[in-house]
Amino acid sequence: MDFLTGSVSFCGSPKLQIVGRAIFSGVGRTRLNGALLVFSRYPRLGEVKTRLSPILSPAACLELHQALLLDTLDRIAPFEVARHLFLADCSELEIREFARAHRLPAGLHLHIQEGKDLGDRMWNAYREVSPSWDRIVFLGSDSPSLPLSRIAESLVQLEHFPVVAGPVEDGGYYLLALAEPRKELFYGIQWGTSVVLEQTLSKLGVGECFLLAPWYDVDTESDLHRLEKDLGGEFEGFPRRTFDFLRQKAS
Repeated sequence: MDFLTGSVSFCGSPKLQIVGRAIFSGVGRTRLNGALLVFSRYPRLGEVKTRLSPILSPAACLELHQALLLDTLDRIAPFEVARHLFLADCSELEIREFARAHRLPAGLHLHIQEGKDLGDRMWNAYREVSPSWDRIVFLGSDSPSLPLSRIAESLVQLEHFPVVAGPVEDGGYYLLALAEPRKELFYGIQWGTSVVLEQTLSKLGVGECFLLAPWYDVDTESDLHRLEKDLGGEFEGFPRRTFDFLRQKAS
């Protein structure tokens, strides 16, 4: 899973707010109970999107990372669920300033990732949010063209399966959703490798996991070219900032 990397909430008591807009046409207008947890690195120069450094300057890598993150937050806004942003490698002041600078909505709950590795951070985040919500969906910020119906489908499938995963073509996953505590899924995993999904599924019994259709993360030059093609037409939740970045890069 390439989330790029619990959690200290800056929201006070967990009086979570609900976004009051309809869900997407692909799943009807059903109210979906749960919480979406977006995991990402804090946008810091020289520390994000470094795999693209052969073709992008550090400033451009930062701009792309920030566009992907902000577009992801915009894309999940219509879901009628609690929304949480977990950022890694930053201070409470930095995350608050980021929220103010980009006018993040008051209904978005802000956290700092805490833990020794990605799995530890995800489990800590789960423990932070799960007392208020039974269904938890972890989502990265590197799949700006992901069909939004996949996210809605994950929440629906949690009514029938304890775990839902969205495979990434490189062997990780772009989404992991839980209907019950499954601590074992976050430990003993070789994060950042091509065996993340395989190792995760090996910890589950037959019929315990629903697999969504595969998608891809934007990590390499070939991923960027693929994304440029995907953004050739309008679609639901269009990532406008990422599109503008790619258009400026091409000009």
